[in-house]
Amino acid sequence: MASDDELGRSVLMGEGLAAAVVSTAQVRFSYVRAGSGPPVVLLPGAGGWQLTFDALVAELAASHAVYAVDPPGQGGTRVLDSDYGYDADAVASSIADFLDAVGLSSVAIVGHSWGGGFALRLAELRPELAGRLILLAPAGLDVPDVWEFRLLRLPVFGELAARFTSVASLRHMLRKSFARPDRMPSDEVLRSAATALRHEPSLRRDMLRVERGVRWRDTERDLGLIGCPVLILWGDRDRYFPVRLLDRFAHRLPGARTRILSGAGHSLHDDCPAQTYPLLKAFLDSPMEDL
Repeated sequence: MASDDELGRSVLMGEGLAAAVVSTAQVRFSYVRAGSGPPVVLLPGAGGWQLTFDALVAELAASHAVYAVDPPGQGGTRVLDSDYGYDADAVASSIADFLDAVGLSSVAIVGHSWGGGFALRLAELRPELAGRLILLAPAGLDVPDVWEFRLLRLPVFGELAARFTSVASLRHMLRKSFARPDRMPSDEVLRSAATALRHEPSLRRDMLRVERGVRWRDTERDLGLIGCPVLILWGDRDRYFPVRLLDRFAHRLPGARTRILSGAGHSLHDDCPAQTYPLLKAFLDSPMEDL
């Protein structure tokens, strides 16, 4: 098996991927499509696919048609409808609209962190769209966020923090997500993300409204509605969502496969790709009757 260094992250956009755009009634989605084969949709944690899934896109594109999507409040995606709800149901429903717009149904979905929570809510609201779920340290339980995200919900403070986002502040957030700081995105990548937040009011607006609107009580309540195969992977050094939450998911999703990865932080797929990738790909490629 290759080492983590040999499976290291590619540089942002290192494969020459260009963002595509598709508009639904409420949201203009930014996404990338790479590879060919059975489709798989990637839903990132905070920051968008470029901060979360850049390397995984290249890895999976060798055998799959990969769609890496920025959910509302992240990356290049923008909310168009002034009546948009900005809660978990609204985000999940808009992702369903994205899948409809690009002609996908019953797809495999990989969700990290809040992206995992949105994947769960999507599977609850539109079960026909979720063929299988791979969840990497997912949200979706009714538990408090860490203090950094709770601060963003404060009036005025949240707006100021987003308006004056710096490379240093993003580095702090990401360092907490990695057990191996040397595997973090480069300062060049962080600089690009900070510049977008500072200079794009619509991105700041959407990010803060999603942060303030999303709660996971209904998602946890409805976990029993999920009927598709589920794999949950978690790092034992996660400082955003403690690994003990995996037991709570396992209790509510008794058919889910679960695995704890030693030495991995919250961004386990980038922290420990040599552990994460084989498990993820084996689950993606298994015949449905074996799951």
